[in-house]
Amino acid sequence: MRTESHVVRGGSPVLVVAPHAGCAVPIDLRAHPAWEPISGRQSDPGGMALTEVAQTRGMTGIAAAIHPCVIDMNVAPHDSALSERLNRLNLCRTHTAHGEALYSQGLEPDGAAVKQRVADHWTPFHESVLAELLRLREAHANVFMLVAHAGAWLSPFRSQRATVDCHFSTSNGNSCDRRIVSALTQVARHRERAWVVNGKSAEGFAARHYGRPESGIHVVELEISGNWRREIELARNEGKGIDTHEAAMSELLDAAERTLSTLDGPTTPADLPRALRDAFQYHATS
Repeated sequence: MRTESHVVRGGSPVLVVAPHAGCAVPIDLRAHPAWEPISGRQSDPGGMALTEVAQTRGMTGIAAAIHPCVIDMNVAPHDSALSERLNRLNLCRTHTAHGEALYSQGLEPDGAAVKQRVADHWTPFHESVLAELLRLREAHANVFMLVAHAGAWLSPFRSQRATVDCHFSTSNGNSCDRRIVSALTQVARHRERAWVVNGKSAEGFAARHYGRPESGIHVVELEISGNWRREIELARNEGKGIDTHEAAMSELLDAAERTLSTLDGPTTPADLPRALRDAFQYHATS
């Protein structure tokens, strides 16, 4: 059964994607007691809030429906675990960030099960992302995609108290024009948020795969963590929704859009749709 993403289309050249915002757990997994507390739990409240704010500003928002412990939309489908001990970092985690087993011993997803999840969940999500990127790129000389994620929060090292509010990453400077990154960090500084660019957190799939600034597609990954994440969680628990953080998030998105409008057109006349689709097919079928 394929799982569709939540897509709200806008006309702005800015697109917000939240690969870790999903809360759904397939019914067959919910039969395992370890999955009961996972189902419905929000892993990335910051990413969810960013997509909601983007939609109020006429920007496109895409949020994954499936929980990232089922399958991580920001990991390439052929990536393997760093080690057996750290298998929870893999495409389909076998443990929570706390190290709790999600499967009984010997019942972890095998290669066939992982391949099925890729077909059911990962591929439809990235088909939606690709379609929206190409739609917006056809209408605008430059497009900016902000990928809001919770990679560090989902890692085995989440118990370490986060001190940075905004983790920006650009595939080591390759996925986005530096002027857009500078505009984002200026907003973070103005809002008195601790930030870092291309810090210790591992690079995600989206920046590496989609970022093609020379062809008019600029991608920055952002993890909202630290105090800002805690404040967003508290506001949601108190029923305040995005109201208390809408101004700061709007400022981030507007700064990116303003800077995007000042950039020259693409310098590479390559067939962008074909290049992106070929790369997508490689990852989806590997």
